[in-house]
Amino acid sequence: MIKLINKNGIEIHNSAKHVLEEITRGTGSVMADKISIFIENAGINEKFIVVSRIPDSGGEGMTRKFPVSNFKDAWELFNSEP
Repeated sequence: MIKLINKNGIEIHNSAKHVLEEITRGTGSVMADKISIFIENAGINEKFIVVSRIPDSGGEGMTRKFPVSNFKDAWELFNSEP
């Protein structure tokens, strides 16, 4: 199982429920090895869930934004293999 930590370095359970709670009501960010998921405030009323992957050697990085209402797709991308 992948180890997840929040912005403060505290371990988070690897489940959609815990990650959603952490990014919306907690520190706003969860990280694993070479990937992160976090909330981005784009304006007063506009928020996005951002999934960002660090590039592997010779590969490309990836950053994708999802509306907050589309957490399911963001979670699937976060858990997908590079």
